Amino acid sequence: MKKLMSIGFVLLFSFFMVSCDGSSDNPQDVAKNFMEALTDQDYDKAKDLGTENTIMMIGMIESMASMAPEGEEAEDMGEITWGETEIDGDKATCFYSTPDKADQQVDLLKVDGDWKVDMKKEM
Repeated sequence: MKKLMSIGFVLLFSFFMVSCDGSSDNPQDVAKNFMEALTDQDYDKAKDLGTENTIMMIGMIESMASMAPEGEEAEDMGEITWGETEIDGDKATCFYSTPDKADQQVDLLKVDGDWKVDMKKEM
């Protein structure tokens, strides 16, 4: 089950790739808070920082996590190194890398004036 959880988190980080109350003028802050929420398995906070697409994806990850044996921890991604952020109107992309994988990104959309992480189903 630990392997399933690890695969789920790897897929999750591959798919999309945040101030505490979900509002921020800085998309990278939103992305950082979102990633921290996922690492802490704080799915409610992660959902608050995401679009409708993201909320559905987090729901799937949350379901997989609930099937893990009690007390089993998700695999740690290691330290995230944040790169530049590109903003184009109501869309933003924050680039990051982990010790295992470089050139990853978090896509965000501005929804009702707030930046929200926008995970997509396709890779």
